[in-house]
Amino acid sequence: MSNIVKFFVATNNGAIDSLRVGPDSSLRSITFGNFDAEEAILDWESRLSGVPFESLVESDLPEVVEESDEGVLVLKLSDSLVDSLGRASASQILDLASWWASEEKARKIEPVIAASILRRLVELIREERRSGMFVYCWTS
Repeated sequence: MSNIVKFFVATNNGAIDSLRVGPDSSLRSITFGNFDAEEAILDWESRLSGVPFESLVESDLPEVVEESDEGVLVLKLSDSLVDSLGRASASQILDLASWWASEEKARKIEPVIAASILRRLVELIREERRSGMFVYCWTS
């Protein structure tokens, strides 16, 4: 489980540079805590794409951009996940959040928190993603 989870939009170089301390202060990021970010990203992609979780893992998703021996990890969200989230309606995001919260019962993510995480991520994608930029997740 990740103690700190930050989503941000950057170029590949910006993501690599974020390994030690997280996203540069010039990059808008959203910060959360206490959930398994890698598993969540896979859950969201599986649910939205219909591709089984295990198949996504076998495809090496999400892409690991950088990692350290101290447990810091930078993941790149797939274009298909980012596109799906960016196009999702408010009701689709709420449905995804409700489903994810039910999948995360062991970690006690409440549906309202799950919805807040996903809504803020969608907002970040819609407002910050530009051509040549990608969505990343920094965890520690």
